[in-house]
Amino acid sequence: MFLMSLDFQIVGIVLWVIVFFVAVIIESLEPQLVSIWFAGGAFVALIFATLFRVSLMWEILIFMMTSVILLLLTRPFVKRVTAQKTVATNADALIGQEILVDQGFGPKQSGSGLHSDIRWKLISDETVSFQAGEFAIIKAIKGNKLLIEKKKVGN
Repeated sequence: MFLMSLDFQIVGIVLWVIVFFVAVIIESLEPQLVSIWFAGGAFVALIFATLFRVSLMWEILIFMMTSVILLLLTRPFVKRVTAQKTVATNADALIGQEILVDQGFGPKQSGSGLHSDIRWKLISDETVSFQAGEFAIIKAIKGNKLLIEKKKVGN
């Protein structure tokens, strides 16, 4: 009996208002674009529900099509804005730089080196020895040690 007296026109309007506001609230809480397309789809479906009085099935179809179209149209812009190059900070900025070996070491040993007046413990996964006074390239950071490799001739 309740379903007979329920006006589906009002249900559609209330549904799209709720979906719109939920999508906008989620979008405002997240630092990335996650639901703006659904807010646009809900807004267009709301317009069709109020002005053109289409059925709920058509409103759902319009919502889905609009959301997908908005997603496809804004994807290049979103990729360009969010795909910014990460800037290495702190110790990660050392990777790829030279370091002066001040205590030589061989395979399966550790030595030490200086980079910007900071002494680091050095290790290598190569089977070569490093002599004091030579320069090496920082390959990675393993805990509090720098993993280094031989500096290639010409670098």
